[in-house]
Formats: sequence, C-alpha cells, structure tokens
Amino acid sequence: MSQTGFTKGYSTRDVAELLDLPTSFIREVARAGILEPARTEGNQYRFDFQDIIVLRTAKELLAAGVKRAKINNTLFRLKSQLPSNRPLTALRIAGDGGAVVIREDDQVYNPDSGQIHFNFAVADLAGTVAPLARQAAEEAEASDQLSSDDWFDLGVDLEAVSPEDAPAAYLRALELDPYHSDAHVNLGRLLQEAGELDGAEEHYQKAIETDPDNVLAAFNLGTLFEDMGRIQDAISAYKRASNLADAHYNLSRLYELVGEHAEALKHLKTYRNLIDPHR
Repeated sequence: MSQTGFTKGYSTRDVAELLDLPTSFIREVARAGILEPARTEGNQYRFDFQDIIVLRTAKELLAAGVKRAKINNTLFRLKSQLPSNRPLTALRIAGDGGAVVIREDDQVYNPDSGQIHFNFAVADLAGTVAPLARQAAEEAEASDQLSSDDWFDLGVDLEAVSPEDAPAAYLRALELDPYHSDAHVNLGRLLQEAGELDGAEEHYQKAIETDPDNVLAAFNLGTLFEDMGRIQDAISAYKRASNLADAHYNLSRLYELVGEHAEALKHLKTYRNLIDPHR
C-alpha cells in the first residue's frame, strides 16, 4: 500500500497466508456471493474480519470432508448470523453435534447441520489478524486520502482484532466529521466498557443530536443509564429504540422493577411479537 493509496481490508494473498487457503478457493467463495468484499481501483478483493471468520470456517468444513455445495449453504447462514453491532471476539465457531454453531456466552445459533467436528475461538483468529490490522492503521496515519467513513471502517476492523487501537481511529473520524453519528456510538460503547461513563454519555448524546433516529445510540444510552442507576432516564432512552426487540425486553424488566406491572406486561408482549411475529 502506498501512502496516498491506502485501501481498507485485507488482500486475497494476505488472507490466503493467514488461513493457509488457496487463493483460488478464496476467490471462488467470494464469487459465489457468500462474501461481499470491497474492491480496489484495480478490482482486487479486500476482505474484512467477518469475511475472514467465514473463510476460516470454510477451511474447517473442507477439512471435515463436507461437500462444496453444502459448504456454500452453511457459509451463507453463518455470514447472515454473525453480529454486526457487537464485538466478535466473544464468539466461538464450532462443529457441534453435527451442526455449525456460533456460541456466545450461553446462547447458541445454528446456521446449518451436518457431520462436522471443529472448534475455534474468534479471539484466537483475531490475534492472528491483529498485526495486519496494526499495519493498516499505521499506513492510514501516513495517508491524507482517508475520509471520516474510512477511519470509521478502520475503527470497526480494529475493534475486532486490536481493540486498544480502535478509539484513535474513531477519534480521527470525528476530527474529520464531528457529526459522524456511528463513530460517536462506537466510541461511546468503548468508553462505557472501560468504565468511563460520563464520556460515554457525551458521545451517545452527540450521536442522537446528530441523528435522532439512531436507535442503537438510544439503546446503548439506556444500558448506560442502567449502569449509572438512572432508571427513569434508561426507560426514556429505551423508548427511543422502540423498533428493537431488546429495548422492549429491557423496558419490561425496568417497569417491573419500579412496580408498573401493566407496562411491564405490555412491553414483554411487544418483545415476544418482535422476536417471533408468527407465534
């Protein structure tokens, strides 16, 4: 990468070396539409960390002798169920009981079934990718071509593989665009996780001021107010995220806590309808 030609993501060759996969197989998975990698001006693929998780799973499926057609179906399901708004490093991808599953704490998601036996932690994979991510951040610093969105995207990638370097990328995005709502949200979340609650509140509030419809900012603000013991403020924040099922679950819990049982039941019903509209 040149100083004036910084490109986000990881090249096909980078990923092939990281995962010990043939470049031809990586391109085949990309062409199948399972992944949606960015492209350089020269039309070369650039993969993000979620793509690398999917490709690592593909490698394990190949090693388990799973047929290529079934691998594609499994990878489609896996890609669709990887979380986009939570840290990925808490996940473990496994072939468990004849199925590919995503484990996160006590929850298990099952993208497909088949006779498969493997198990890897995304955190371990992130550690492998981290040197490349840090190199990308250093090259980004030397470039004057990056937009606020470019710095935001780099921050998201760094969160996945080198989280201590992510805040600087979000701050750079905000230097270029103080009204970048999503950068405020992500920086607020990192501050909240670090226990810097006042700073987190400031960024969540700025995100909502910039984009009143940013439901993730409102939801995160609700969790922050709960952490601070500000229950009524938390209720108000969750109400602003009314199209998120988890907001209604939290509202139900908080209304029960303050003794408003009818409101608690109403939000619990809404939560159930949102997570299973056909029940």
